[in-house]
Amino acid sequence: MTSVPTFVALERLGPVLRTGEAAAALRTSVSSASRMLRGLEANGLAHNVRSGVWSMGPDRPDPFVIAPELTRPHLAYVSFESALNFHAMIDQIPREISGASLDRAHRVVTSVGTFAIHHVPPTLFGGWQETRRGHVAGPEKAIFDLCYASATYRGRTRRIPELELPAGFDPQLVEEWAKRVESPRVRTLTRRAIEYAMSRAVPR
Repeated sequence: MTSVPTFVALERLGPVLRTGEAAAALRTSVSSASRMLRGLEANGLAHNVRSGVWSMGPDRPDPFVIAPELTRPHLAYVSFESALNFHAMIDQIPREISGASLDRAHRVVTSVGTFAIHHVPPTLFGGWQETRRGHVAGPEKAIFDLCYASATYRGRTRRIPELELPAGFDPQLVEEWAKRVESPRVRTLTRRAIEYAMSRAVPR
């Protein structure tokens, strides 16, 4: 199969795929699919994100789109400082792309950047928005996630930058997420971190 038909067949699977998925779609072995994908990459039609993970198309893949693919079959969404920067709530561009997931906490180094995956329990998983770049935590949930991570990291306050709150920001939504924290100790620490974050926040 030549490059263009191979690309057309694989592009239908979505912007990001696994080598095994490519093999199934092309009805070939994983090793053959891997060779075909490397051929597409040589022709500028694919990018190897990490071992076994590929993005389709000539453009450099968006890290926000890549993030949920790194935790499959567990769900994930972009949050923490990455989401705050997306919503223009902080000026700093994070060095890592941070995501919240039902998967275990870990870091993943890829060709498009380093990803910090933070575990959140099912009761605290959610609060993202559908954006042009995929699932991204809303402003309130991004602040909560950051403060919750601060509370669960050995009780030490994680650095929380100065924030610009967008129009329509609802502090009550942050508190609603805090109410879901099961541990009384962690809930108290989370609320303490939220109070600190809000004390450093100004309306846009």
